[in-house]
Amino acid sequence: MIATLRRGSRWTAAALLTLGLAGPATLAGCSAENASANCASTSECTITFQRNADKAKVSVLGVDISVVSATDDSVTLAVGGQQVTVKRDASASVGSLTVNLTSISDSEIVVKVTRS
Repeated sequence: MIATLRRGSRWTAAALLTLGLAGPATLAGCSAENASANCASTSECTITFQRNADKAKVSVLGVDISVVSATDDSVTLAVGGQQVTVKRDASASVGSLTVNLTSISDSEIVVKVTRS
């Protein structure tokens, strides 16, 4: 089936989505600045923020998330306009999202965001 598709064909995108060749991050629609997101599904993303960046933000699961501040064991995030502080290996709820701080180092902050 793939061999019969022509480049530029209007059916190419639909065929790729049907066959599952477009990654979940594509389906979830994410964008980032000084951050990266790996979305395992349309309801769960792991986000890596650059800790020392002037501005680190990402848009995943239809919500903008940015780093407000960080200490050695916690991070304060703006999640859809609401600020939440999460300690390492703990989670916090913001609306229909659960935010878990999985790791924090001198160079990066890793959080997992799940839609309930």
